[in-house]
Amino acid sequence: MSTMTTAEQPHVHVIPPPRFFFGVSAGAAILFVFWTWLVHPSATPAPEFDSDIATYWQAWSAEHRAALGLVIFMTDMGGIAAMTLLAVMGAIWQTAIKHRTLAFAWLGIIVVGAMLNQGVKEVFGRSRPPNPAEVVHEKNASYPSGHAMGSAIGYGLLGYALILPQRHRPRRIVAVNFMIVIVLGVGFSRMYLRAHWFSDVLGGWALGVAWLFLCLGWLERRRRALVAQ
Repeated sequence: MSTMTTAEQPHVHVIPPPRFFFGVSAGAAILFVFWTWLVHPSATPAPEFDSDIATYWQAWSAEHRAALGLVIFMTDMGGIAAMTLLAVMGAIWQTAIKHRTLAFAWLGIIVVGAMLNQGVKEVFGRSRPPNPAEVVHEKNASYPSGHAMGSAIGYGLLGYALILPQRHRPRRIVAVNFMIVIVLGVGFSRMYLRAHWFSDVLGGWALGVAWLFLCLGWLERRRRALVAQ
């Protein structure tokens, strides 16, 4: 029987193999490329469906001011401060339980993901929707959404860390679904506040998932190699 290093928790066999993560990453990358080609983010004006969605939420939010506080909270959950705090606390948590690889990877994945997002924004230089909510102060390029991409990466890592030692399938499902709800909420809040076009949000999700699952595939490959020693 193979032995485990003391630095790793027991392997959970139901976690998909590395090829699953790499496959999802490839699929998300293809989706991002196709979606980018479809919406032409460097062109103006924005696609008609983007304008229609922005107009709808502008009218709806003007009539339902009570929802603004919740939406602001949701958008803050995907902001730079929240993602930085999540990465730092995640790294401390994983270091404390002797998962140093995941601890350092968590920080690196977040930093490189942020750099990737900014680089893509610079390439396309897309303008943000007009008439944003008063709480929106970002002036940088719009495509892809940094909040959408960052939340997909950050909460995806949190979900991975939560299910890694968890052997009860219902609890794993709850944890993953809860992370998905948060990511969807963050993306919705960016459209609601007219901080981003709908296509920005979908592009951010696709690029974030591509980067996240590429890294998770590497982490799973390394972790299984340690287990097999």
